[in-house]
This record gives sequence, structure tokens and C-alpha cells, in this order.
Amino acid sequence: MPLIRLQLRTICLPLVILLALAAAQSTLRADTIYTNFDADGSYAATAGLIVTNDAISGASIAIPFTPSDNYNLTSIEFVVSDLIPPDSVQSPDSVDAKHSKDVTLGIFADNGDGQPDAIPLESFSVRPTGMFGDSLLVTTVSSILQPLLFADTQYWIGMNAAPGDLVIWNQNVTSANGFSETDGSGNWSAADALQPQGVLEVDGTVADIPPPATDDTLPTSLPEPAAWLLMAGGVVALAFLHRRFRTP
Repeated sequence: MPLIRLQLRTICLPLVILLALAAAQSTLRADTIYTNFDADGSYAATAGLIVTNDAISGASIAIPFTPSDNYNLTSIEFVVSDLIPPDSVQSPDSVDAKHSKDVTLGIFADNGDGQPDAIPLESFSVRPTGMFGDSLLVTTVSSILQPLLFADTQYWIGMNAAPGDLVIWNQNVTSANGFSETDGSGNWSAADALQPQGVLEVDGTVADIPPPATDDTLPTSLPEPAAWLLMAGGVVALAFLHRRFRTP
């Protein structure tokens, strides 16, 4: 009977640990890394930034933010609306009309010159939820790659519309200003720092990053002979107990 209890205890303990870790993971909640939404979630329904595509000057828009801690990105919230209904420009049955509402949102690292990098860390394809001027639902995109965002490092959220399309990135009402825009050749150039930003929230979970190893944390000497003997004795003792419990 004691042997059976020991075996059950040996089996159940790892299972309990795994269940506890799973429960902790499920209760892990995302923090707000950056937001310019009002406290009640409001935004400017009748004001926004015109977004087209990289082939037109001032087309793509990017907003900077700087995490205060190390985070893994989980989601991005924003509001994007149609300036001109696609049906008024093209036939609703055409192939182009089916794609005229596509909007690309990306998260970018900084290129070192205070502008977004050329290649996004992750990108998302979304569609406006309605016409500019209406009260629209907030669009949320969930991150699959969950890129690591380092503390005190600038990143960018950029929006780009499909060629020939005009959409609006609705602005905030919290007086958050400053963004970047493209120059018509796919390059980012500084915009007016006093211009209001598109409404935006970036969420993530705190990333547990161990500190880099230093000389203080590395072993400086080999174990003494007495320590070797102690470890060897422990191994022998464990082998003896294992054999004893396996004996019928």
C-alpha cells in the first residue's frame, strides 16, 4: 500500500503542476501599452486622417508609441471608415470592388532615424465598418505572432489603403498629436507633430525576459572534492531508495 501511494503521488504531482500553469496562463490579462481613446472609449466620428496608398504623397499614416515595459503584442484597436463608397466608383460586382475596402495595418520597429522600418513585424488586413461620419464599432485585430516589444523603444502602428481607395482613420479626442506619413515613394517622412493622431490602442502581456548573464552570475570555480563526494553520496542514496521501493 505505501508503494501504491508513492506511485500515485509521483504521477499526480506533475499533473497538478501542469494544471496550475494552465490556469495561470488562462487568467493572464493583457495590459494597455498605449492608448489615445477617451476614458469612455469615444473618438471623433467626424474627424480623421485620409489614408490611401504608398504611391501617393501623404498616403500612409503611422503613429509612434513607446512601451514602458517589455511586452508581447496581443491586439490593436482602432476605427477606420470609408470616405467614398466603393460602389460609387466601380461596379459592385467587379473584382476590384471586392477588394477596394481592404486596409493594411502593420506594427513596425523604428528604423533608427525616428521613422517606421520598411518591413513590418506583423501586418493585418481589415475592412472599414461603415461610412465616415457615422458612429462605428471599434475594429480589433488580434496578433498571431505576438512580437516582442522592448521597453523604452519606439514602435509604430501604420495604416495603408488599397490603390485607388480612400479611407479615414478616425481621430482621437484626447489631444494626442504627432504621426508620420509616406512621401509617395514608399518612404516615411515626418509630418506635422501638432496634427491629431488616429485613434489607437495597443495591448500586450508583460514579457518575462531574464537579465543577461554577467560575471557575477557565472560560476567562478569548480566544486571542491568534498562537494563531489557529497553529490556522489546523494546519487547512491537515491539509487538505493529506488531499488528498495521496486523490491516486491
